[in-house]
Amino acid sequence: MKKSYRLLFLCIFLFLPLLLTSCLSNFLEFRDRLFPEDNIIEMPDPSDDPADNPIHTPKPSELENVKKTTSIKIKAVGDLLMHMPLVNASLKSDGTYDFTPIFNDIKPYLQDGDLVLANLETTISDPQHGYGGYPRFRTPEELLPALKESGFNIITTANNHTLDGKEFGVGHTLDKLDEYGLLHTGSARSQEERDSVLLVEKNEITSAVLAYTYGTNGMEVTIPGDKLPYMVNYIDRDLIRQDVERAKEAGADLIIVCIHWGDEYVRTPNPFQEETAEYLLSLGVDIIFGSHPHVLQPMERRKVVLEDGTEKEVFIIYSLGNFVSNQRDPYRDSGVIVNVEVIKDHAGSTISLGEITYTPTWVYKYSSSGGVGFRILPVGEYLEEAGGLNSEDWRRIRDVWTETTTHLGDSFKPIP
Repeated sequence: MKKSYRLLFLCIFLFLPLLLTSCLSNFLEFRDRLFPEDNIIEMPDPSDDPADNPIHTPKPSELENVKKTTSIKIKAVGDLLMHMPLVNASLKSDGTYDFTPIFNDIKPYLQDGDLVLANLETTISDPQHGYGGYPRFRTPEELLPALKESGFNIITTANNHTLDGKEFGVGHTLDKLDEYGLLHTGSARSQEERDSVLLVEKNEITSAVLAYTYGTNGMEVTIPGDKLPYMVNYIDRDLIRQDVERAKEAGADLIIVCIHWGDEYVRTPNPFQEETAEYLLSLGVDIIFGSHPHVLQPMERRKVVLEDGTEKEVFIIYSLGNFVSNQRDPYRDSGVIVNVEVIKDHAGSTISLGEITYTPTWVYKYSSSGGVGFRILPVGEYLEEAGGLNSEDWRRIRDVWTETTTHLGDSFKPIP
C-alpha cells in the first residue's frame, strides 16, 4: 500500500510541471487571439524623456504659459492749457509755484493707472526766459512734479504750442520732463531721439506711444531749417507709417497715437480727422486719443479689417476736451478721463480691449483770500451734494454731467 502511494506521488511530481506548462501555453495563445498585440498599452518607463511621456505631469513652471493673460489700465486726459490765471493762482509768497491744489481732487482717479497720459499744451520755461499764457504758453517747471504726484507718467508734447518757447522751449521742456521722471513723446532734441519710439512695458505688455500735431501756429519760422524736421512731429502720413513700423519691429503689442487735430470749439470731428483716423487704423494703430478742439468730441469702439485681412478691435476718442484751462464757456470748461483696459493673451500673443469707461471732469474756478483758485473736480461726486459749491456752480457741474453723458451716448459707462 505504501509503495502505491509513493508511485502516485512520484507521477504527480514528474508530470505536474508539464501539465502546468501546457495550460499556461494554451492560456497565452487564447489571450493573444482575444487581445492582439496592437491593442496592448505599454506603460511608459519613468526614465523616458518627459516630452515623450504620455502621462507626464507638467511642472508649475510649465503651466505658467498655458492660457495666461495679463492686463493694463490706460488713462488719458485732454489739454493742459496753462493760461496765466492758473499760473498766477499757483504763485506762493516766496516766489515759487505750487500747482498741486489744482489736481488734488482728481488724483484718486488717476493713480491706479499703468499708463496715464496728458497733452502738455505749454512749454516749460524759466525766470530768465519768462512765463506767459495765450498766445505763447510758457509755464514754470513746478507744474511737472504736480503732474507726477497726481499720477501722470507719460506726457505728449506735439501740439500747436510746442514751439511757443522757440528752440530753447523745446529743449528745456524735454530736459525738465527727464529731470522729473516723466516719459515724453512728440518733440525731440535730435534726429536720433525723434526716430526712437517710446515703448512702455507694464505687466508683460509693451505699448508704443506716438504723438503728432497738425501745426505750430507759424512758430516754425523761428526754428533753424535743419532742426525743424526732428524738433516736432507733424501729421505726415509717410512719417507716421515709418513710426508705426518701427514700433512693430521693436516688439510693441499695442500702438497708441495721441494726435492734435480738429476745429476748435466744434463738438464733432471734421472730415480730416475721420480720414486720418481711418488711415491710422489701417496701419495697425489700436488706440487714438485726440486733442485740440478744447471741447469733447465723440468716442467709439469698433472692429476694423487690416491690410492683411485680419480683424481687430480699436478705440478712438476724437477729442478729450480740456482737462485744465481758464476757459469758462459751456463745453470748454470740462473734459473726461478715459479709462481703457487692455488684455494680452500670452498663449496666442493677442491683444484685446477690455472694459472702457470715462470720468467726466470740470474745472472749478473759485474766489480765495489771495484772489482766485482752480480745482479739477470729478463731476460724479457732486451730483447729489454741493460739496461746498454755491448754487450756481452746483447747477453748472450737474449740467456738465448731462452734457458729457448725452454727447458720448449709451455705449460707454460713466464713472460717478
